Amino acid sequence: MSDLTTLLSRLHHDERGQGMTEYVIILVAIAVVCIAIAVQFGGKIKALFEAADNQIDLVEP
Repeated sequence: MSDLTTLLSRLHHDERGQGMTEYVIILVAIAVVCIAIAVQFGGKIKALFEAADNQIDLVEP
């Protein structure tokens, strides 16, 4: 029983994976923000590119 208690105590105080977990959380948060921006402004950005494409078509010889 003492070995189990010692093992659980060591696992509880082990912080080796904490940094990686924090980076994953930050990356997920950034991805969510990027997706939200793309959904919110996707139609407007598409319209801008289509307008620019139409202007380029008018200029071509």
